[in-house]
Amino acid sequence: MKRKILNLLKGTLFLLFWTFSLCTFAQNVTITGIVTDTEGESLVGVTLLVQGSNQGTVTDINGRFTLSNVPSNGTLEVTYVGMQRQVVPIN
Repeated sequence: MKRKILNLLKGTLFLLFWTFSLCTFAQNVTITGIVTDTEGESLVGVTLLVQGSNQGTVTDINGRFTLSNVPSNGTLEVTYVGMQRQVVPIN
């Protein structure tokens, strides 16, 4: 009888920790997009950095970028030579 209760407790704890880790993992998102200027032209070499981390990327020749495993409540810092820095919240 004690063995059945112990196994049931182990199974319940495993399920609880697995659910918690799944919820924690689900809070990160992948962001993709195109950076353009005010005239709609794509910008090459724009730096996008997740504030508070060393995670970032640079736009390609078409102005496209992809950032993986970004916190959904984070903030992107966007910089480009000759233009003003912008801070964009991730929603």
